[in-house]
Amino acid sequence: MSALSPEQALVLTAIDRFLADPELAFGGVDTEGDDADDDTEGYESDDDTDDTDDSDAAAGVEAVDVLEAISKALLMVLPSEEIEQAITNLLACHGDQIDDSTQVVLEALLQTIERDDTEVSLETLLSAESDLLQTNALDSAALLVWDEQTTPMLEELEILDLLEAYPCRGPGARWTPDIFVQLLEAKGRLFRQTLLAVEILEEQPDTRPNAHTMLVMVPPDPQAPLELMELVVPLTVLSSTDSPGQGG
Repeated sequence: MSALSPEQALVLTAIDRFLADPELAFGGVDTEGDDADDDTEGYESDDDTDDTDDSDAAAGVEAVDVLEAISKALLMVLPSEEIEQAITNLLACHGDQIDDSTQVVLEALLQTIERDDTEVSLETLLSAESDLLQTNALDSAALLVWDEQTTPMLEELEILDLLEAYPCRGPGARWTPDIFVQLLEAKGRLFRQTLLAVEILEEQPDTRPNAHTMLVMVPPDPQAPLELMELVVPLTVLSSTDSPGQGG
């Protein structure tokens, strides 16, 4: 294999280490349980199917735990951006020299890092946009959209503008009319729920009711479908100039 950067070498070393000894993901603890083995010694199950299912489930859990362990180990010494860049370059420039099992882990690890980054950045942005979320919850017509490919990433769109930007029919559609209808129905339900919360707040100012609204999430992968998320934001005292429902 041609020369690797220190970051690339570190990623491969971490993968090799955990694949060679998966118990490292569990801190050296016997994941099968010694006590369970002692209690069942000499017992033979009559149901081979259950044994197979249990084995497959255990293998799946172990794979997830090992992947998380690799991710955590790397994040202790490298920023997520450098890990992403190292994995991307490994797959692009050295893919033909990396064995299949390691490639599978690299691809899964890249998805894990990207998903974690998206969740963190979304959570950070939403926490800083509580005023916008509350305003949107009080507007029955404006829909919130989170798209990392746009500036700003979080914006409000009217229904027709949303369909123009993200059509649910035709080539390249990333959602269906049924999902769009689900969005509108959920938006209406949460809008009515928020109006009720406003009434409670006005009658009992010491309470802390929540506003609710919907968010359309646009994954970075152009082939991935759009996702819907319900948002909850603490409802603050409204001024006398506020007029809930002005959008519809």
